[in-house]
Order: sequence, then structure tokens, then C-alpha cells
Amino acid sequence: MSDQVPTPYILDAGVLAEIARGDADLIGLVQDYDRVGQPLVISALAAAGALLDVAGEEAGALLSGLTAFEHVQVAALDGVEQAGLLAQMIQRTGLDPWDGHVAALASMATCPVLTLDRSRWEQPAAALDDPLYFIEIADPGE
Repeated sequence: MSDQVPTPYILDAGVLAEIARGDADLIGLVQDYDRVGQPLVISALAAAGALLDVAGEEAGALLSGLTAFEHVQVAALDGVEQAGLLAQMIQRTGLDPWDGHVAALASMATCPVLTLDRSRWEQPAAALDDPLYFIEIADPGE
């Protein structure tokens, strides 16, 4: 058995908003990833953005519930240096702070962004020197 840990996926604010709305398919996907040991990262700022989009106690409880999974980690903004890097990312890409933090994490760690809409990331990603990588979650209804 291999001890190699898979590359983490970083959930964007759109994915988190749909989970906060109670999207059973996405919640099931997170459960499946956790079951197979796939690390997932939640930007604390992206969670805040999702909760601005989907307010309410149930939304907060659903996002908080993600942290109970063994392979889910929350990434906070840690200090002035990281705040400066985030500000640079926002300036270069035009992203909002929520997904700007996602992009900064993905860029620093070379991890793919898990998204429902890859097209919304194309222009911001083109503004960067180094590529961002994406995994678009397909809608099973399409």
C-alpha cells in the first residue's frame, strides 16, 4: 500500500455555496472523496463568500459539517504577508476576495481548483504567470 498522499483539491466559492444550499450530490461527492482519502481544502474566505451568498443557520451548519471529515482542511489567511499575496492575486486577476484566496492557495501549492464552472476562471487564470489547474464537476443532469 502506498503512503503517498494525493494532491489536495481546493473547493471554490461556487462549490461551497451549493453545498451550503444542501446540494446532496456535492455533499455525496465530498463524502466519496473523504472515503478514498482525497484531501480537500476549504478557503476560509471562500466559505465566508458562500455564506454571504447563502445565509442561514442551516447553510452554516452544512459548511461547518465539512470540517468533520478526516481529509478536509480549512485554510485561513495567516498574517500580513499572506494578506499581501492575496491583495496581489486580486489585483492581477480581478477575482473577488473569496476566490482570490482560492486562487492564491492553488497557485502557492500547485493544487487544482474544484469548480462547477471552469469558464469563470479562464480569464483570471490567464492573468497569471504560472498556470492554475481546474477540475470541473460535471452536472449529472446534462
